[in-house]
Amino acid sequence: MKLTRHILKSLQSFIKKIASKKTYLLPSLNREGLGGESSIGKGLPLVGLLFLLLLAACSEDSPSEQEVQTPNASLRMVSAKRAPLGGDDDGDIKVFLTNGTDKAEGMFKYNETIWNTQLKLKSGTKTYHVYGFTPAIDGLTESLTSFTANSGVLSIQGLDVMTNRDYCVITGVRRVENQSDMTSAVRGQMSFEYASSRMNYINLWFDHLFGRITFKMKIGTDYSALRTIKVKRMQLQVAGYKKVDVVATLTDGRGIDQLTYNPVATSDNTTMTILDSETSPITLTTSPVEVASAQIATITELINNLQLYTEYDVYDKEGKFIAERTATNQLKTILKDITRGQERVLNITVDPSYLYILSDTDLDNPPFIIE
Repeated sequence: MKLTRHILKSLQSFIKKIASKKTYLLPSLNREGLGGESSIGKGLPLVGLLFLLLLAACSEDSPSEQEVQTPNASLRMVSAKRAPLGGDDDGDIKVFLTNGTDKAEGMFKYNETIWNTQLKLKSGTKTYHVYGFTPAIDGLTESLTSFTANSGVLSIQGLDVMTNRDYCVITGVRRVENQSDMTSAVRGQMSFEYASSRMNYINLWFDHLFGRITFKMKIGTDYSALRTIKVKRMQLQVAGYKKVDVVATLTDGRGIDQLTYNPVATSDNTTMTILDSETSPITLTTSPVEVASAQIATITELINNLQLYTEYDVYDKEGKFIAERTATNQLKTILKDITRGQERVLNITVDPSYLYILSDTDLDNPPFIIE
């Protein structure tokens, strides 16, 4: 279509130049080659031929091609809110907009104070359904299939099974009046009215794909009178899984109607460092303090193999270094019923049992008790 329009403009310019001049005749193509007058009458006026070419060029532009807007649609996202869980990063948002059998895809990118639109839509007034997810990062593959008047299937491949990112999908959209209108979208309202003749402002609602675990730590009151514990590093470890593919069926009135996790098995162990304080370890007190958190895929295969690994140093109350220790805790039981969109707070207490009969060896290698 771009080539046709280029030809059209060139022909229009040329006609203007020759319109006031004498009529030009095309040379005829006869057996002797170029030369002589056309065998059709006394020659075909060049202006007439150009006019026919113009008509042909115009007829090649289909109505759907003429509707396409460039460079970007008159659409701007004002705000995005998430179901309660924590995390509110401004990662790029991959979006799909559908109207009937038409589908457009693009991005909302945050730039310091506003969301920039990178999306092309057809002109006119239409009802668009919105699907998408955040954060849209390198290494992920996404697609929207089986979309109808009130539902669509969003597939995302390559998500980390453990991450500090808050993977979310769009489950609501609301068109608002201006760029200052923060009226929240609601879950299940998946469409809005779009008109290319105006700037369309929208707000989005997101729901979480993973669950969040938060770790709080303290030292037992009696034990704190004898030893000081400084935590240096914490890791989540899982055997056999690193990536997971997610398929979400999204529908009007519900948002996420169905969610399927397809873990990708691997022979390697996967480790995620959730705390790294080697240079400035966290000194535990008798009051619990949040030390780390992570997002995890809430699938049985992962939870059954998930463990927490902790490195810490033990000091006496005079400040003398005694030993570097490690602790490993299995998380299968305590996380067995965690679900997506849920935050589970795990309280860890460093406190040897039956302290009055412990030997010095036990005293300097205390257990980590998770509740």
